[in-house]
Amino acid sequence: MTSLIRIFSSIALAALLALLTACHDNEPAPPHQATLYDIAEIADADASTLHIYRPDADEPIVLTITGNNTLAATADRPAAGSAIFVAYTPLDGQPYTSGAVTLSDWAAITDIPLKQPTEGNTVQGWDSDPVYMMSMWRGGNKIYMRLRLPYGTSARHFTLLLDTPTENDPVPQLYLYHSRGYAYPTFERQYYVAFDIGNLWKRDYIKGVTVNVANSADPALSQFTFHKTN
Repeated sequence: MTSLIRIFSSIALAALLALLTACHDNEPAPPHQATLYDIAEIADADASTLHIYRPDADEPIVLTITGNNTLAATADRPAAGSAIFVAYTPLDGQPYTSGAVTLSDWAAITDIPLKQPTEGNTVQGWDSDPVYMMSMWRGGNKIYMRLRLPYGTSARHFTLLLDTPTENDPVPQLYLYHSRGYAYPTFERQYYVAFDIGNLWKRDYIKGVTVNVANSADPALSQFTFHKTN
């Protein structure tokens, strides 16, 4: 089975504190736009456009970056089609509508394509190390997860596997495979991960997918099914 040996980029999600300039009692506070935080896809090669998907949406919200674009200025930024975490402000003040935005900050997250067991192998061992699932949703051709994992600097197996015998079913079974291969004491960190299921999702006979998770947050909540909306 193909092993994933990269270590995730964790994102510390801290709320920005708005520091307002003191004013006289008879003067209204100056208006300020809220900063929004989302997972977005880089939509073009020059990183001037972002796509954001609401849960279960097939069509994206299109954001055009104006002003200082630190994403475009980064030579080793993720490639077009990659998912990143972004902090941004809509110029019209309307959340989740297509239009121009200013980009405050961004961070790379882990992007992994859906994998299939190699010949002769199965998904056996997929639940070796449970994960603490905080949220999961589908947007476009990707399944996004917010979860907690034990921190470690050694290689681990972490991927989303297609169960080959169900590949031709209307709703194939996918398994979140997590195996550290070691058990030394550690602590948990929060991660965002994007799994690209486009090669499977675009098949006409596919009606949806079920993701199986060894979920330490709620062991009874171990299956998540996403259906096509059209």
